[in-house]
Amino acid sequence: MSTCTALVIPASLAEPARIETIDAGLETLQALVAGNIEAVTVDDWHFYLNEEGKIMQLAPNRRAAELMLEETGVLTDVYCGDVVLLGETADGDEADVPEHLIDTAQQLFGLQQEAA
Repeated sequence: MSTCTALVIPASLAEPARIETIDAGLETLQALVAGNIEAVTVDDWHFYLNEEGKIMQLAPNRRAAELMLEETGVLTDVYCGDVVLLGETADGDEADVPEHLIDTAQQLFGLQQEAA
């Protein structure tokens, strides 16, 4: 397990997107997305969401979709439920979320910074 800086984007627009230091283990990720995780990988970063989000009729995550579209130019799915973004090392291990994602998220919808 490793401690990483993550970008957490709740599906509810009433909850702020935030930067958070997490233990990037399976249990923590499952707790953050409220269920079993599904990974979506893009270049040197990826995000986790609830793999049954659509079946459970979780709310669509519009901010995660907006971020994906801005970063990749493509939107191939509807992401439902809360999303956790992390970076990825060359070996495939978890890493801190890349700064460019934090910058893009800040520009698109603002972020709540973790208390020091």
